[in-house]
Amino acid sequence: MMAFYVYLAFFTAFGRAYEEFYFPSDVFVFTRFTVAGFVVGTVVAVSDVFFLSRIIRNLNFLLTLFAGTIFYVILSLVVLLLFVIWEEYLLLNGSGIFSFETRFRTFFSGEFIVLVLYLTVVGIVINSFRLVIQRVGEKNFWNAVTGRYHTSHEEERVFMFLDLYSSTALAESMGHERYHNLLHDVFKDIADPITVYGGEVYQYVGDSVVVTWGIQDGTKRMNCIRCFFDILKRIERRAGEYEKCYQFVPHLKAGLHAGKVIAGEVGQEKREIVFHGDTVNTAARIQDECVAMGEQILLSEELLFLFPVRQLKRFPTRFKGIISLKGRMAKISLYTISDAG
Repeated sequence: MMAFYVYLAFFTAFGRAYEEFYFPSDVFVFTRFTVAGFVVGTVVAVSDVFFLSRIIRNLNFLLTLFAGTIFYVILSLVVLLLFVIWEEYLLLNGSGIFSFETRFRTFFSGEFIVLVLYLTVVGIVINSFRLVIQRVGEKNFWNAVTGRYHTSHEEERVFMFLDLYSSTALAESMGHERYHNLLHDVFKDIADPITVYGGEVYQYVGDSVVVTWGIQDGTKRMNCIRCFFDILKRIERRAGEYEKCYQFVPHLKAGLHAGKVIAGEVGQEKREIVFHGDTVNTAARIQDECVAMGEQILLSEELLFLFPVRQLKRFPTRFKGIISLKGRMAKISLYTISDAG
């Protein structure tokens, strides 16, 4: 819709400068562009989500950019043509002078070349932004744009370290290529739940994923816990596909902790947003205890006490003990938690 408004503004300004008014400056034209932009944008967006994204998801950056732009331009033109035909049919049908042939000839003449070039530029811009955001993460992108972490500061955050059981043995038995493909599929499957529950991927470390939330986002409605159980359900739903491709169904374990960290940008040629502090290290150590305690998920008492009591009552919890974690002086109380169903 913004692209349509820019197009209208450009031709309005151009017309005033050269006294050739392509579009009258009135409410009807603005409403017409608004409706057209909404219709075209909705059709393109829905088609992108349910069709295009599934076809081009395995292409490289340039091919994805090219295919996405071509798709945007062609579909936008088709929808726009249908829109103007429908619009003119409604306006002129009663007079008996409406002609499909005339409408087609008019559409593909005049400003058609300008429209194609403009839609191409719009497609390149939108797809470029989307591809960049996909690679750095939406929240990281906007944090970089707004400069939130340009100056380091203290934050309270929730961290979840997510890892595969028996990852070393799997890598040896499968071979590097098949193991990489397995991780690719697992990371792809866990992406949606992380987004749905307001998390962001902080790092991929080998076969582990580090997910983080702001303290409010992570504890509200126990989003970090719900995210983990949703991930397990999605993996379970695809168990047959994993078994067929890899003769193995992934089993995940997670360690969660919350606390204060120092957040800021580091690096010169390649800048990254990093979180430093005992909280991150403790979450990693908690995940390491999952195998020893025979649990899929462990969380600290500090995090447990941050959850809303009304929400926590729906999730059975068990105290696992007070232990010393490697590299940490103070002992920590650990709990496991079960899905509410």
